[in-house]
Amino acid sequence: MAQEMIDVIDENGAVVDTMSREAADKLNHLTQNVLVFIFNSKGKVWIQKRAKTKKHFPEQWDISACGNVTSGEKPDEAARRETLEEMGIKSKLVFVESFLNEFPGQDNRTYRRLSHLYVGVSDEIPKESDEVDEFKAVPHRQLAKTVAEHQNQYIPSFLLELEKAVTAYKKI
Repeated sequence: MAQEMIDVIDENGAVVDTMSREAADKLNHLTQNVLVFIFNSKGKVWIQKRAKTKKHFPEQWDISACGNVTSGEKPDEAARRETLEEMGIKSKLVFVESFLNEFPGQDNRTYRRLSHLYVGVSDEIPKESDEVDEFKAVPHRQLAKTVAEHQNQYIPSFLLELEKAVTAYKKI
């Protein structure tokens, strides 16, 4: 299986190098990822339980879909790809914003990503995969409180990302 190649970027988003995802992760380089929140028509947001085989944050709750932007790929393409790979659905996605996302890793390092945030609305039911052990739809109004009360069950950047996504969802 070929290694996934990703671009290392500088603070302005310019590509400064290309390397395997594993190498960029090991060296803790600044890279790009996409964050996708899928809501249903009843205002619930789909969240996923990361597979126990995941390197980072296994068995913790995460947003609907997320992943790296591969080398040469546009964020819009990556968002659609990750949504299909992780959830098994196609949804119209609305770009919300790009921001520098900093969060603690399990190895006492701070990770930094230029995150591209998207929201979508779909009543399709996501399907588990080798990357996702479980999905559940949660009312977005209740979710922030649940995350705050049970932080150790969610990825560290969940609450910040959720707040941005809910603000955007309310506008669409």
